[in-house]
Amino acid sequence: MVKPIDWRRTRRLPAPGRAAPLLTLAALALTLFHYWTRADQLGLRAAGQGWSPLSGAPLPAPAHWLAAGLLLGLLPLLGARLGGLRTRDVGLGAGRVRAGLAWTAIGIPVAVLAGRLAAADPAMRAVYPLDRALAPTPASFLPHAALLLVYYVAWELLFRGVLLLGLRGRLGAGPANALQTALSVTAHFARPALETLSAIPAGLALGAITLRCRSIWPAVVIHWTVGVAMDWFVVWMR
Repeated sequence: MVKPIDWRRTRRLPAPGRAAPLLTLAALALTLFHYWTRADQLGLRAAGQGWSPLSGAPLPAPAHWLAAGLLLGLLPLLGARLGGLRTRDVGLGAGRVRAGLAWTAIGIPVAVLAGRLAAADPAMRAVYPLDRALAPTPASFLPHAALLLVYYVAWELLFRGVLLLGLRGRLGAGPANALQTALSVTAHFARPALETLSAIPAGLALGAITLRCRSIWPAVVIHWTVGVAMDWFVVWMR
């Protein structure tokens, strides 16, 4: 006979029954973000036909990033809190500080290199930076980097926080990591193939770091560094 889990004694793990509402909320947030808060526009051009828009009108890049903060960050966090998860249960605490600092120190140079390699891809340069007026000057780039931080905090909160740390007690660490990675990869669809394919190992790696550190902040810093470095190298090479 299998002994039932006493969830009162495993307070670091979310109780069963939360997977379905959290995944449904994540699907809603990603759909709204993908179709109605883009900084570009999805569409279809078939043979013999003109352009048919499939998503809403493009938003200015700052509005796009702030919308990410709302839909990918605050909305899933609210759902997690209503489901009984604490902020530290979804990785917003300090976690294991020494491990976090060590992985951040390892990850930053790797992230800069990844950003430089991404910037060398013509398809990536055609898409990024989303703010087409961005220039390689402090007055232009520093506000851009600050707004990108809002985006990456929200992104990591949804995928590595709510969907990974929030569901690991229900699904297990490995399956939860695979699940959040799969969903994060689908969120890269309609982006360059290099970016979408890279999201597979990157998602698994950032998930593993988050599980080890019990906090999303190392993943936030590493992922943000990739985005900032890539945008910097793109505008610098123009």
